[in-house]
Amino acid sequence: MKLIVKVVRLEAVRGAGLRESAEVSTEVSTEAAGRIWGRLIASHGNWPAAGAPFGLRQEDGGYAAGRPIHPGASIPEGLGEIEMPGGWYAGAVHEGAYDRIGGTLRRIEEEWLPHSGFRRVAGPAVERYLNDPREVPEAGLRTEVCLPVAPDPIE
Repeated sequence: MKLIVKVVRLEAVRGAGLRESAEVSTEVSTEAAGRIWGRLIASHGNWPAAGAPFGLRQEDGGYAAGRPIHPGASIPEGLGEIEMPGGWYAGAVHEGAYDRIGGTLRRIEEEWLPHSGFRRVAGPAVERYLNDPREVPEAGLRTEVCLPVAPDPIE
């Protein structure tokens, strides 16, 4: 499948959710991310969100699952504040199973980034979930995956 990457500026998003530290590896496992989302949905699945849910793949291998909240709203009990950092991102829409998101992120980093005029900068990779797995089949899942980037200086 052809990889279509766009560089976009995302605004910071204040959210509420759960985080999990890295266990052994620096790569987020699908199982770890699934456990966090499962706990979040089971305990707080009905609270009104202010936008698309998001996941943050931390550089140390940790993962955070969050739902945007309205400015000034309090964090629901049992959850922590999770902020999706604003800035410039190289993003592509991943279609299909969540366990293949890591492959799409690797393709952005290995295939697109070296020839793009941009470089990867510090910060988590962002996943923005565009539809709900409880409402669409796995093949129809759409997730925007984004890596933080900056223009690569000309030497």
